[in-house]
Amino acid sequence: MKVLAIDIGSSKLTLGLFGAGGEELDKVSIALSADSTQRSIIRAINEGTAQMDLKDVASAGVTIPGLADTEKGIWVLATFTGIEDFPIVEELTKVLNIPVFLENDVNACALAEKRFGACKDIDNYIWITVGSGIGSSLVLEGCLYKGFSGHAGEIGHFTIEEADGYPCGCGNIGCLDAQAAGPAIARYYEGFTGNKIEGRTKEVGELARGGDRNAIAAFEKAGYYIGKALAYTVNIINPEAVIFGGGVMMDSELILPIIKQVYSKYSLTIANENLSIIKTILGYDATLLGAASVALIGIE
Repeated sequence: MKVLAIDIGSSKLTLGLFGAGGEELDKVSIALSADSTQRSIIRAINEGTAQMDLKDVASAGVTIPGLADTEKGIWVLATFTGIEDFPIVEELTKVLNIPVFLENDVNACALAEKRFGACKDIDNYIWITVGSGIGSSLVLEGCLYKGFSGHAGEIGHFTIEEADGYPCGCGNIGCLDAQAAGPAIARYYEGFTGNKIEGRTKEVGELARGGDRNAIAAFEKAGYYIGKALAYTVNIINPEAVIFGGGVMMDSELILPIIKQVYSKYSLTIANENLSIIKTILGYDATLLGAASVALIGIE
């Protein structure tokens, strides 16, 4: 048996074929434009699957950034493109002729960490992604906790900076998403130096690893905001572990130490003294493995 994993990101679509044990059988990536539409995303998925052998694929899992109604199969909202109320499961079922299951990308990462990663024996944890945006997912007593309307865990929309906050795609000012995600790190570096780098966080990471103090300071500023938000979240949830993933966390040595330092300052450490804060062991493809997990769970 194999399943199709579909990871829709802010700038890239990635498709993978996986076996039941999480072994990768094939992978295809396609660039997405910043103004992607429902039609262009379906077209990109068609382009990708045309390059793959879908024989014996039992199901597909699709992960999306933003809000998802998993019961109805609807992509409710993506703040970075303005996509709203997209019945993506219905559309993909027509295209693929197999069962299709939908999940928010960070929720899917949390499921993958439980199935394939560091949380196989952990039942209470938070999964946080830091990339082009920031999101989180809660696993409580071994189950994904979605909340009353299915959208629990939106740590990215904590208001973390009011005085000098940046506008967020959700319409508010100073959200963690706007203050500490990848684009914010690039923006801080540009502000410190006056050098335009066109929002390329990867370039700032390369400079920081080379000892550039302004680049290091940009990561530290983002880490400060994340650490503070993490402290508030941990104080409420009291998890056993916090798992970080996402593109920015591929440079975890630049930001995770400051996150831990600030977390320790603002958290009730005596109540959370055994908390483990680590980078995902699933690597850059955590979300794709999440989509595979969603596909597998859907048919179990």
